[in-house]
Amino acid sequence: MDGKARISRITVLSALSMLLIVAIVRLVIDLTSEPEPQPFERDYDGIAESRTLNVALSENATEYCIYNATPRGFQLETLEDFCREHNLELNIIPIKNELSADILLAVGMCDIIAKHTFITDSTMSQPLLGSNLVTLKRTKTLPDTIFATGTHNFYSKYNEKTIICLDSISQEKIARKVASGEINAAICDSALALTYQKAYPRLEIDTSICISQKIVWKTHPEAKVLRDSINSWLASKIETKKYKLRHEIYYSYININVSSQYYSGNGNKISAYDDLIRKHSKKLQWDWRYIASLIYEESHFYPNISNPSGAYGLMQLMPAAYRKFAHDSADISNPEVQLMAGIKHVDYLRKHTPESITDTSVIIRYVLMGYNAGHGHSEDAFHLAEKYSDNPNSWHNLAEYMSLLYDRNYYTDKVVKCGKYKGSRTVAFTNSVVDRYKHYRNLIDE
Repeated sequence: MDGKARISRITVLSALSMLLIVAIVRLVIDLTSEPEPQPFERDYDGIAESRTLNVALSENATEYCIYNATPRGFQLETLEDFCREHNLELNIIPIKNELSADILLAVGMCDIIAKHTFITDSTMSQPLLGSNLVTLKRTKTLPDTIFATGTHNFYSKYNEKTIICLDSISQEKIARKVASGEINAAICDSALALTYQKAYPRLEIDTSICISQKIVWKTHPEAKVLRDSINSWLASKIETKKYKLRHEIYYSYININVSSQYYSGNGNKISAYDDLIRKHSKKLQWDWRYIASLIYEESHFYPNISNPSGAYGLMQLMPAAYRKFAHDSADISNPEVQLMAGIKHVDYLRKHTPESITDTSVIIRYVLMGYNAGHGHSEDAFHLAEKYSDNPNSWHNLAEYMSLLYDRNYYTDKVVKCGKYKGSRTVAFTNSVVDRYKHYRNLIDE
């Protein structure tokens, strides 16, 4: 090997060695230096982009429940108002205790915890309202042992009384244990205690242990914009008549009977027709709670109701639909006949859904849209989305073009076969059925 070749080889090796040294130095710097801070993904902008606000919320008679087939609760209705005014979809994550909620918040699986607290900090909104913890009891005198939820675990002794904290249990369940006689006394929110006392008059409320607390919305420490948005919105609402009336309904008037079989805290009944709905929904391979929500939207579970256009029964079918989906000799005043015919109609619409729609949630919305508007109008919305190069398999696009069927520029289009239609009402109908279903899914077992 001549001298030039050796020099060239040495030069190459030196260059490679230098590159290796540089790479090692960079690695050491990367390992020892502080990482560049990344923006928090679930602050307000990220939430707005996703169009969904995820909220951890406890089930109880004052905050979130199903009563007489209707989603109810002070927190629920206030959160719905916030989402409506910020163009967000509300996704409720039901929780058993606040410890599990804190974990969800820390890992980014929820954006807000709607909670009761004794101590506020910078992660919490301004208080929505104040309340007190009191003792719900079965005995005239306060027993020596009182139960509480795990969130009150810093109380072990109070006025010589022993406080036993039960982990993984909600205030609702601990109040129910007092009502059933399983325990003699429990610490719970004053409004919840009043609700149970109204349903079970033999129960008493003791205020010798009375602890003030606040109801707040807790956010992730880095979600400053979301927190500011919440505080600004709350400041504009708290003194309004609507807000004050809602507070009175849930914390003073107390019009929810927690002993009712149609209260979600007592079990799994939505209506008197649940078993029939379960039975006939199997043919669809749909969650029966979708059909229950559809029936509520149509008739509020009244089997003899009719409207001026001629629709009749639980599922508000027109006479032509009964002729098509029920036997000629069938008694359409029979709720089961109404259900069978209605579910056959839903199945017909499902089978005529475009094959390109494969997302189950979009299929269900497309079917509901056709149930309300007629199959022809839902087809028109689909074909408009196709024509204008918007994905027709997206619910967002289908809803947009359904609403545009009231616009002359669209209902006169050649692809539209069924003409002008006020589709915004159908979009609202569909969203209402789906939103209610989500609450049924959260609080009523399958």
